[in-house]
Amino acid sequence: MSINTSLFLLINASHIPEPITLNIVRAIAELPLWFIPLVLGLLWGKKDNRQIVLTSILCALLSVLINVTIGHIWPMPRPFVVGIGHTLVPHAANASFPSDHAALTWSVAFTMLMESRFRKIGILLSVAGLAVAWARVYIGVHFPVDMLGALLVAAASAWIVTRLQLVQRLTNARKQ
Repeated sequence: MSINTSLFLLINASHIPEPITLNIVRAIAELPLWFIPLVLGLLWGKKDNRQIVLTSILCALLSVLINVTIGHIWPMPRPFVVGIGHTLVPHAANASFPSDHAALTWSVAFTMLMESRFRKIGILLSVAGLAVAWARVYIGVHFPVDMLGALLVAAASAWIVTRLQLVQRLTNARKQ
């Protein structure tokens, strides 16, 4: 048995977890869908924050683009497709590597971490990313290696977008 499978079976829920636990974990697993827009929306309200918000959105989009590309080139099956563990929420049987939910969370987190004013938010989102990663494995829709892939994609995306200063260049070109 591979390390990936062993870790999955260690983290994955029992066949019938406690209803309260399941509801909490399902909320954590979907955290990026409502928490990331909330954080970015709150930051957008202050004009000085708009560049980091746009940079975070661009980074998240790049992460998803990379994930989709990897999924088409190397379509790794989800645990339930190969008959491993317990799946506690319905999910499409599409490619699982890397995780979009974790990549979205971490790409915004890493973008925030690269800007000193936003490090506390970056740390909070990094921890949220760990919770999302654990929850997605717990509910049976991802393997741990999918989370490692998401972490690497998010880090690469944040590095590319911030180092190339794409948002700054676009806004400066627009001002001229």
